Amino acid sequence: MVALSQIDFKLLLCLNSLLAHRNVSRAADQMHMSQPAMSRALGKLRELFDDPLFVRTSQGMEPTTRAEALANPLQATLDQLSSLLISENFSPQLSQRNFKLHMSSYVSQAYLGDIAAAFYQQAPNAHLEVINLQEKSLIHQSSQSIDLAVASQQTLVPDYFHQLYLGVEQMCCFMSRNHPLSCSKLDLDGYLAYSHVVISLGGGPNMPVEEHLSLLGKSRKIGLRTPHFLSALEVVSKTQMLLNTTPLVPGKFMQQFDLICQKIPFQLPENRYYLSWPPSLHRDPGHQWLRGLCAKVIKENITAPDITEF
Repeated sequence: MVALSQIDFKLLLCLNSLLAHRNVSRAADQMHMSQPAMSRALGKLRELFDDPLFVRTSQGMEPTTRAEALANPLQATLDQLSSLLISENFSPQLSQRNFKLHMSSYVSQAYLGDIAAAFYQQAPNAHLEVINLQEKSLIHQSSQSIDLAVASQQTLVPDYFHQLYLGVEQMCCFMSRNHPLSCSKLDLDGYLAYSHVVISLGGGPNMPVEEHLSLLGKSRKIGLRTPHFLSALEVVSKTQMLLNTTPLVPGKFMQQFDLICQKIPFQLPENRYYLSWPPSLHRDPGHQWLRGLCAKVIKENITAPDITEF
């Protein structure tokens, strides 16, 4: 039996990260450690629990049955220990805390500027760390590494997380002001006659377009796929390609790139946005302050697109 006095708390955090990532390098990155240091920690954990804990397979590192049995009790224990460290009082003005905010590239471009302005005005000595959010990020990461996520309905969120609804954005179609379709109402034939730019930010936003067109027995031509939002807008401004996206980010650059926005000629589901966070932080006063600040900024910014009407 392992004596409690033998256990280094940081080793438990390392084990939790290894269980989440099943990869020494990624676990080391999450813990802000070097890979050799994480390998040494794994060696100590194997000695401590008298078990290999992880074995190498063709699919990568796989946990042993002993490690799998430790996963849920370990996570519950770490959540309880976190709650012990929560202060009853929180002063943004005095705080030097580091807050981790998970958001996609699009959401970051849409809201981070205003969030940061409000954040540092109220908490000048605190720190804000933005972590890229993709479709399955919250499922694959330990809840210990997540403070607050700005997620859409395409983001997979663990069932036990708390969520706060923020609002919706409706996708629309952007094109150059010099585009042949810019002077008339956009119809399906025109929409399908031109190539499209697809912004690939890790999943969902463009899937509803393909799903709807498939139901109609139609498909669109994809001329360019890119993960870079601003370069996509510049391409649209200099070509006859079309871009389907929610409006807040491109709306900020419509004048710069001389774009117009038209209604997509078929009905698409709205993009719903939420704040999501793990239960271990639900009553944390500092976290309550952060999510209140983010909710206020985002709700104030979500707006209907300035669609050109004919």
